[in-house]
Amino acid sequence: MNETNQDRTWELAASKLHGEASESEANELNELVSLPENKEIQKTVSELNPRIKQATPLHHGSLTSSWDKVAHYIKNKKLRFYYSLAKYAAIALLTFGAGTILNYNWSKNQAPVFAEVHVPLGQMTEMMLYDGTHVWLNSGTTLRYANNFGNQTRQVELEGEAYFKVEPGDIPFKVKFKNNEVEVLGTSFAAVAYPDEEFSQVTLVEGSVQINDRNGYKLKDLEPNQQLHIPDDPMEKIKVREVNTLFYESWINGQIKFEEERLADVARRMERWYNVEIRFACKEASELRFTGTVLKNKPVDQSMQAIGLLLPIKVKHERNLATKDVIIISKQ
Repeated sequence: MNETNQDRTWELAASKLHGEASESEANELNELVSLPENKEIQKTVSELNPRIKQATPLHHGSLTSSWDKVAHYIKNKKLRFYYSLAKYAAIALLTFGAGTILNYNWSKNQAPVFAEVHVPLGQMTEMMLYDGTHVWLNSGTTLRYANNFGNQTRQVELEGEAYFKVEPGDIPFKVKFKNNEVEVLGTSFAAVAYPDEEFSQVTLVEGSVQINDRNGYKLKDLEPNQQLHIPDDPMEKIKVREVNTLFYESWINGQIKFEEERLADVARRMERWYNVEIRFACKEASELRFTGTVLKNKPVDQSMQAIGLLLPIKVKHERNLATKDVIIISKQ
């Protein structure tokens, strides 16, 4: 089946899940999913159907008009999911309504509500915002923005790690993270603000950015190749340093580059990327420094073996079908 027919199949499936498919559309869908090569699609739709019935409906809006907007959004490829995020997952996110991963309310008479995109551990997502801004979201990241984004405001909220290529515009683009925000007009930068870490980072690749505190007061202007480190503790000072930005933007191409990083910090990033748990048998092993590149398309055990060739460590991989795999690192 070609890509056009696949898109048509998922469009019809989503309409059916909403209860909006006409008789002719339902017949067309039945013909498509009855083909042997489409048995997996049929199984997926069957599994989603009871879950959709239990979901909360969209707030105060027409299902038909809401779906028309969502379908147009998908058709124009404004939101694209990569790696193991399949097309049916995108449909599921868009149809589950309030209280779930992605929630839209298109009524112009209501106060703005928010869409939220969450990337599970072990995944990575690439998306295009309505203003043309290109965003990559790393594992364990959540991006939140109002449904009037691009018209009255260009503000998003970030938990996790993201890389932004901001489309120039008259409205400032703002990224709120923890107790601060990045304000730009058009530039490329990376931001890290995981809630389980005690700091945030902003790394400027090109253009210029302004970092503000929670009240909108300027903390710092950054120039290309500069990184701002912001501790969560307000008693600690923020720090600016010159960096090789390649190490902070390479992950959007499926790589993580490290330069003299503590193995404990390397492990933390790999835990999110591969959705595994990494433990250290001793502190000595966690304090070792690693320089090298980890490839996303390589299994975690191969990546750990490669690190083991460069550092004096032993790696034990415990596989768990019900929970996360556990990797134990000890010093040789």
